[in-house]
Amino acid sequence: MRRLMGWLLPQTAQGVSPKSLWQRLKMLSLAAFGLGMASTAVLVYLDRDRVIDELHHFGARSGLKLQDIQVRGRAHTPQDALLAALKLERDVPIFTINLQELHDRVSKIGWVKNVIIERRLPATIYVILDERVPIALLQTDGAHQLIDNTGTIIDGADPRDFTHLKVVAGDNAAKNAAPILAALQTEPELFSEVWAVSFRSERRWDVHLKNGMEIRLPEADPVSAWSRLAVIDREKAITNRDLAVIDLRMPKQLIVEPNIPVRGKGSQT
Repeated sequence: MRRLMGWLLPQTAQGVSPKSLWQRLKMLSLAAFGLGMASTAVLVYLDRDRVIDELHHFGARSGLKLQDIQVRGRAHTPQDALLAALKLERDVPIFTINLQELHDRVSKIGWVKNVIIERRLPATIYVILDERVPIALLQTDGAHQLIDNTGTIIDGADPRDFTHLKVVAGDNAAKNAAPILAALQTEPELFSEVWAVSFRSERRWDVHLKNGMEIRLPEADPVSAWSRLAVIDREKAITNRDLAVIDLRMPKQLIVEPNIPVRGKGSQT
């Protein structure tokens, strides 16, 4: 009997206090509980897809299904292009819609600069577009392309819809166009007569008026030169004269070249 009791209670037989025995039993219980929780977590993790799917279907049965798409900020983005990018169908469970995938697809539309897509319960996907603002037509080999103020070409835009915009030409003209166009607009009357600007040697700009006259602006401080021309034009209507070139590249000077008609024919003309 003494040996049996020793096997059942080996610690008390060795003089271990009841308090110490209780602490060890408590630690074993906590360890068993932790192991049980870990096992449960593994089972839930392995079955998460089924759980999520059930939640989606429960939401759909509760009325959380797509019924409406609302768009704010659309001015130029084609509706068919936007719908094709969204790829949404009515009555799909709204929680199954992947907003990141929608964002990635809509962002690829040429007109879209930025986009925010929200899920608005119970049944709406809300799209907020930040569109590119066209500022000019970039002259390329035999064609024009629409650009925004960063010089980015707006893919999918039809240049024929924006013939009222100024034309820009020259190497690296697109990314440098916004500052010069803003400078020219400081003189609205003169700017209204501009049809194109050319970037020369990637340093300075020539301005082409609708009557064929060429205005050569300096590399440094083209704004002051343009304003000086506007003052002279208001006083003397110089841009209405029969001139080919007005050269403003020299400080405080204005050099003109008359418009001499080409006469005769042949290669020696």
